Amino acid sequence: MSAAMGPSGFGGMRGKGKTPTEPVTPEEAWTKALLWLSRRSLSRREVETRLRRLGLAEESAEEVIEDIIERLLERGYLDDSRFARSFARYRVETSSTGSQRLIRDLAVRGIEEEAAKTVIDEFLPEAEEEARARRLAEKKLAEWARSRRFSHADAGAVEPGLRRELAARLGRHLQQKGFPLSLIYRLLDSLEAEGRFTFDV
Repeated sequence: MSAAMGPSGFGGMRGKGKTPTEPVTPEEAWTKALLWLSRRSLSRREVETRLRRLGLAEESAEEVIEDIIERLLERGYLDDSRFARSFARYRVETSSTGSQRLIRDLAVRGIEEEAAKTVIDEFLPEAEEEARARRLAEKKLAEWARSRRFSHADAGAVEPGLRRELAARLGRHLQQKGFPLSLIYRLLDSLEAEGRFTFDV
């Protein structure tokens, strides 16, 4: 990409004679877009949003943005499919979030739900997501057990109510992490059958 940016490079885009209120030129906006994409992968929506914030002349801003986006697409610098795969792979490898959170995060960046699901299925298949949710659930149960907030004596006194409270709290925790409700319900049923809500961990 750097070869296509020309000899002017990235620095000094505004020049010494420009004032802070002078509109950004199309050439400056193009160079800026190349700079963003040289640093990390971005979606089409993210680039469009950044371009709108640059300070282009209002009367020509949309036309300039459309032209820049088309040029980026033609040169292969901008590719939502490639971006979605890169984003999903990175988030799966570096976070403990579930598929619903990933779908929402991609939607914010302009990736349609079906495309997002296809990519996420590749990097976080259902069996792996279930295993990930179980690891998080067991970690949270172990934290609660160590904290002694719920003692065995308390469990013996109000065991049915305590189990429901623990299950509800754990379900909310997993939902906040972005796991599908159907998976959460299955996991809670499984943990209940294993007696995990009595803190025999």
